[in-house]
Amino acid sequence: MDYINYHYEELLKLLVIISSKPALQLEAHGIGNAEEEMAIDLDFHFNEFKSQLLEKRLLTATEADAIAEIDSFFEARNCESYEPFWCELETHADWDTVREMAANVLAQMGKGGLSIKVTVVNETSWFSQNVTSQQITVELVSDTTSS
Repeated sequence: MDYINYHYEELLKLLVIISSKPALQLEAHGIGNAEEEMAIDLDFHFNEFKSQLLEKRLLTATEADAIAEIDSFFEARNCESYEPFWCELETHADWDTVREMAANVLAQMGKGGLSIKVTVVNETSWFSQNVTSQQITVELVSDTTSS
């Protein structure tokens, strides 16, 4: 898989994660701050490769604009007055808004039938029972099954 297809697939996974319920968002990000990680990952996989994604026609200009709105939504909350947004994934009303935005983008892309499968492997350190590392694998799966 070439690198642009990789970033496109990661972008799709991320849009599914952003559109998901808080429990799945937290599971997909494991130890750490899921709120910040979603914004950082969107910035990387979308903004860093936007022109190539458009050039390869993996995204249309309209789809890119809709994804940019999600990025702008995150960016507008990157200030002290929005601090609760970055630590209240399960309760802050703005998370409902961004979930709906991501679901709408997926539908617009014809990818509304995608979901994710998250596999988490926890390992306890041999020298301390309190230190755990996580390996998280997120796979795209289609909600639609063929008859």
